Amino acid sequence: MKPWIRWIVATLILALIFHLATVMAIPRLAMKTAHQRILERAGSRLNTLLHSPRVTVDSRNVVKPSPDLLYSLCVYDVSEKPLRITAPVPDTYWSLSFYQTNTDNFYVLNDRRAKTNPVEIVLVGPKMAVPNVANAEVVVAPTTKGIFLLRSLIMDEDKLADLIRIQKMARCKPL
Repeated sequence: MKPWIRWIVATLILALIFHLATVMAIPRLAMKTAHQRILERAGSRLNTLLHSPRVTVDSRNVVKPSPDLLYSLCVYDVSEKPLRITAPVPDTYWSLSFYQTNTDNFYVLNDRRAKTNPVEIVLVGPKMAVPNVANAEVVVAPTTKGIFLLRSLIMDEDKLADLIRIQKMARCKPL
């Protein structure tokens, strides 16, 4: 084999290795950074729902946040106990999204799909026994740690105070 062909093959193999390492590392690094920022605001408490104030141009708790949405965030850990999430659904667009440690979104519920108001969800770890919980939807997380995000659309500035009041009624706590 000619020396320049070996260099091309070696370069392609090395490029593939760096590409795969980057694709696998960057999402985890991004989520680790998000975890740290949210936990700083939560006083290092896991499984604590933080209700963010309305987004401004200086806000960066969520990547590229929308000024038309109210956000609530939680870094969860379901390695020992399931987590119960209770959230009222306002009369506007609303969603609850769960993300695992590699940034993959594994579950979303929105105002149109919500079967109850308030919504009750029990989040369990991947190998955890599913508890018997009345009226609550059970969601199995593929990883024991991650983030969930509640969003509510601000459609009417005159109703912002009511929307913030509803946002602050959302809770999460270990079972």
